[in-house]
Amino acid sequence: MRGRKTNLVLVAVVGIIVLVVTPAVWALLYFGVYIGFGNDKVRDHQEFAAKGVAQIEHAQQLERTFCDCRHFITYGPNNAPLFNSVAHFGDRYELTMQVPVSIESESSGFVIGEPQFYLAEVSTITISPSGQVGASFSRNLQFGLAEWKRVFEADGDFSTIGFNVNPTAVANFRKYTDAARPSN
Repeated sequence: MRGRKTNLVLVAVVGIIVLVVTPAVWALLYFGVYIGFGNDKVRDHQEFAAKGVAQIEHAQQLERTFCDCRHFITYGPNNAPLFNSVAHFGDRYELTMQVPVSIESESSGFVIGEPQFYLAEVSTITISPSGQVGASFSRNLQFGLAEWKRVFEADGDFSTIGFNVNPTAVANFRKYTDAARPSN
């Protein structure tokens, strides 16, 4: 009888270990190792966005042309890092430059493709009672490096590529820019 009780206690202890300890070990390995190593690949990416502007010629050009420019990393196909520069100007326009990059560290990386440019004209800004900011767009233009060179050489004059800028300001545009861009 005594051996039977010992066996039951042993089975219960082993069962508890299997039911409690195994998931705990799995969680530790999954969250601590798998996700930790996954994040290790992208750990320096946002820091590179802030510090790597000096290595991205077209980001420097945007900063020289438009006084308020922000930079951040997003991810494209196959999780390839994309360097983004976003400039808001004319109290109604949002210009985004996006280029694939290879990031080696928080301060080192290089361009591995051609930049694409996206110009969006904001037509209205809405602010909900809870304070959320939204925007409607009236015109959009996507263009490449050749067109950007003409705009840059003309100090930001988009008419050089057939896009005339509307000089009328959109109400609450500053609130939109504050809500739309990451701070860096």
